[in-house]
Amino acid sequence: MKKRGILHAELSAHLARLGHTDTFLVVDSGFPVPPQVPTVDLRVVFGLPRWADVLRPIAAEVAIEGGWYATEVVEANPESHRVLLEAVPSGLFHVSHDELKVKAAVARFAVRTAEDTPYSNVLLQAGVAFDV
Repeated sequence: MKKRGILHAELSAHLARLGHTDTFLVVDSGFPVPPQVPTVDLRVVFGLPRWADVLRPIAAEVAIEGGWYATEVVEANPESHRVLLEAVPSGLFHVSHDELKVKAAVARFAVRTAEDTPYSNVLLQAGVAFDV
């Protein structure tokens, strides 16, 4: 039995398979994940689990070199924006929500949370966990 880190077996396996520059999504309950992108659906009821409660441990476990989020989150959901900047302090770019949905098509997988506030979505790019 694992002592720490991501305990959800399916999510842990997806994270372990990431390679440098692979992208993956951490999204709210309503984000339209493209049908070809495998999805780890963590929703129990609206609000459980929250986006921040999923993003933080993923960011602590995975080497992330950057990502993309929707510009709309800045005004529509400042709390999610703050959480994102704390969890991933560098390498983030903002794009329109529509552009984020287009970029989502190349994600290796998505993690769907039960977040029920707008624009709590990010496409993250895996880095490397050693000096290059």
